[in-house]
Amino acid sequence: MLEPDGQLVPTRARRRRLGAVVLVALTAAGVLPSAASAQSETPAEQAAREIQEARDQANAAADAFFEAESTLDGLEIDLEDLQEEESELQEDVDALQSDVEALALERFVSSGTTGIPLLTGVSGPQDQIQAQVFTDILTNTGADTLDEYDAAATALGEKQDEVADRQAEVEAQREEHERLEEAALAEVERLQEVEAQRLEDEAVRRALEAQLAEQLAAEAAEQEAIAAQQQAEAEAEAAAAQAAPDPAATAAATTAGGSDETDSTTAPASENAQDSAATPSAPETAPAPAPAPEPEPAPAPPSGGGLACPMPGSAYSDTWGAPRSGGRSHEGVDLIAPHGLPIYAVTSGHATFKSTSLGGNSVSLVGDNGNRYFYAHLSGYEGSSRNVSKGELIGYNGATGNANGTNHLHFQVHPGGGQAVNPYPTVRAAGC
Repeated sequence: MLEPDGQLVPTRARRRRLGAVVLVALTAAGVLPSAASAQSETPAEQAAREIQEARDQANAAADAFFEAESTLDGLEIDLEDLQEEESELQEDVDALQSDVEALALERFVSSGTTGIPLLTGVSGPQDQIQAQVFTDILTNTGADTLDEYDAAATALGEKQDEVADRQAEVEAQREEHERLEEAALAEVERLQEVEAQRLEDEAVRRALEAQLAEQLAAEAAEQEAIAAQQQAEAEAEAAAAQAAPDPAATAAATTAGGSDETDSTTAPASENAQDSAATPSAPETAPAPAPAPEPEPAPAPPSGGGLACPMPGSAYSDTWGAPRSGGRSHEGVDLIAPHGLPIYAVTSGHATFKSTSLGGNSVSLVGDNGNRYFYAHLSGYEGSSRNVSKGELIGYNGATGNANGTNHLHFQVHPGGGQAVNPYPTVRAAGC
C-alpha cells in the first residue's frame, strides 16, 4: 500500500476499545435506536437505519480484511529479513567450504597421491590407507576450520527450516487475505444495493444525515469525557504526590534526632561521615513535588469540514499507522470497492493528475479550504489536471501502483498542505 512515512498514533486495539465505549454511550443516550425506539421510527428513519446497518456490516468486513492485510505485510517483512539472514549464512558456509576443500587438497597433495579420496571416493586398499592418513592429519591440523564449518552449516540448516515455516505462514495468510477480500466486496455490493433502493428518497437522505450528526456529536462528547477523566486522574496523582512525606527530609530528621528503633550514634563513623557529606541538611519544608505528567490528549473529534465522500458505496477501516513494507506505516485510509467505482473531489480546488510507482494513478487536490487531499491507485482519470468543484467526478477505483492487487482508494488528508493526519474521522464525517 502507499504510505510515505509514519507517525506515532494510538493503537488500533485502543481505538476499538474506545469504539465499544462509544457504542454503549450512544445507545444509552438514545442516539442509536433500541428495540423499543425502532418501533416508533418513521419509514425514512427506518430506511436510514437499514442503510447505516449495511454500512456498518461492510465496514466490519473491510476491517477484517485490512487487519489480515496488515498481518500479511508483517509476515512478508519478516520473511524478507529471514531470507536475507539465510543468504548471509549461505555465503559464510560457501566460504568455509572453500577453506575446507583447500585444506583437504593441501594435505592430500602433500601425501603424494593423485586423487582426493575424501572427495572422490576410495577404490582400493592404498587409497583407503591414504584417506585414513589424511583424515588423521586433517583432524589434528584443521579442527578449528571444520568446527566452524560444521557450526555454520548447522545454523544454515536451521535458518532454512525457519524460512520454510514462514513461507508456509505467508501462503496461508494470503489465502485468508483473499477470502476476506471476497467477503468484504460482497458486503460492499450489498451496501450499494441497499443505498440504491433507499437514497433516492430525499427524506431518507435527511434522516441518514441527522443520524450521522447525532452519532458524531455523541462521540465528540465521549472523547471530551475521556479527556476530563484523564485530567482528573492526573490531578489526583499530583495531589497524592504532594501529600506524601519527602524521603530526604525524613532521613535527615532521623539522623539528627534519632528514632525509637535505631540510635544514630550506633552507626559506624565511616557511614555517618559518608551520609553527612553526600546528603545536605533538609530544608524546613519539603520541596514541592514534580508536576504531574500531562494527561494524554483525547483524539480530535471527527470533522468532515463539509466535504463530499471521495468514493460513495465503499467500505473502509481505521488502518492509520498499520505496518507496511520497507519500514513504512500507513498514512491514509483505504476504501475498498469494486473496480471502476467513481471517485469524486471532496472539495473545490485544483486537482493535479500524476502517476507514481507507489501510488499508481494518483490525484493531488489542493482545496480552496487550504488543505491538500491525496488519492492513489486509481484505474483511470476523468479528464485531466484542472480546477474542480466539490463532488466533481475525477477518476475511477483501481489497483495501480503498490496496491497488492486489491481494488481500493488510498486517501490522505494534509491540513494546511503539511503532514498527513489520520483521515478516518474525516471520511466518516463526510458520510462515506
